[in-house]
Amino acid sequence: MFEVASILLNLHLSTASNINSSHLEKLPLPVRIAHEVKTSQEVGGTIHVEPNDRPVAGKKSRIWIALTKRGGEIIPYGKCNCQLEVRSLTDRNIKFTVANPLAIIERYLGLPSMEVTFPQVGRYELRLSGSARESEDFSPFELTFTTNVGR
Repeated sequence: MFEVASILLNLHLSTASNINSSHLEKLPLPVRIAHEVKTSQEVGGTIHVEPNDRPVAGKKSRIWIALTKRGGEIIPYGKCNCQLEVRSLTDRNIKFTVANPLAIIERYLGLPSMEVTFPQVGRYELRLSGSARESEDFSPFELTFTTNVGR
């Protein structure tokens, strides 16, 4: 079962300690949603896409997905048989697997990045599937994220 959560940044909240969802509609702007978090089995993943979570069609974008076990223990990519599949939700003919998802292009907080070029504008699904290597202790997982690609 997948759970969805988001990390909220730049919230302008009053000092009130009891805020429920009905009060969120009355908050002043800006309220920005930054990094998306998904879980599958006991594995969680947080995604970040450059530039600024707004990839541009035809240009290389860097993608970081931080993997953790339930409880917060980091899963290094070297301990995971991971594969990233990208497919367009607006054009069924666009679907590809990232050739080397573990290539370290640049590190962000110690995490390797993956490089993806989205061929055209539209909405895309990024599906990271993985299983434990060697003596690692986590169940196979599949995390699905979506992103909008602009011009």
